[in-house]
Amino acid sequence: MTTIQNWHDESMEVARSSGGVLAAVNPWHNVIRTGVRPWPAPELIQKIYQSRQVRAFSGDEHRLATATLGFYSDLQSIHSEDAITWSVFGPVIYATATVRETFVRDLLNVIGVPAVATNAHIWLWRRLPHPDTLVPGGPEIDFGVQTDDVFLLGEAKWRSSVGVAQGVNRDKDQVTLRREFCEKYGPRLLPMVKHFVVLGVSWKGGITTRAQSESAGVCLYARDCPWRALADISSHPCQDELRRYLDWKIRNSQSE
Repeated sequence: MTTIQNWHDESMEVARSSGGVLAAVNPWHNVIRTGVRPWPAPELIQKIYQSRQVRAFSGDEHRLATATLGFYSDLQSIHSEDAITWSVFGPVIYATATVRETFVRDLLNVIGVPAVATNAHIWLWRRLPHPDTLVPGGPEIDFGVQTDDVFLLGEAKWRSSVGVAQGVNRDKDQVTLRREFCEKYGPRLLPMVKHFVVLGVSWKGGITTRAQSESAGVCLYARDCPWRALADISSHPCQDELRRYLDWKIRNSQSE
């Protein structure tokens, strides 16, 4: 059995894939839960599905990887984008409205979007109508932020790059689809919103190019930042823990 120290400096059981990637034996040990009730939250339960990546584990490692759930879920991987997305935004979702509004205000300031954070709402892993066809089951949005005058669509990555070959003709990437949804349908669906934002977040940043345009008083922003910039927002309800978690995730991602 392999153990590592978690971000609380407590022993944690892990499995190791054939490629050296670590996975938590218990998926709930791979995410921050501070301040979240009920637990596990429904947003996380929807992410506990069986993964084909179980084939990366063999022998005793396979037994460990499937010991808790009876199957392997991608949420168990130290490389999981969903785990870091939840650990940043999940505690904010379940915080008070005042905490959430303050965090969103600070987030908008970090990414350079001059908008208001009143009535801030954050959501995870919801799907939009497809921007090419308007059929249901379009792109899954990793995280979204909505206020009285902001509609932000977030694309979250850890080590991977932005997905390509998207759209009906397979000629777009993930960021393009999100931008086109805002351009085509944002003002019609959300007439009170004046600031539409597509934000890319990743380990080191650089998955999207910063840009800005304006038409008929409505602004569209493309923004990019590393996870560290979000962990450094002092109004996060568990900032100290989030910083330790991010350091832990980076350290164990590098130790393959």
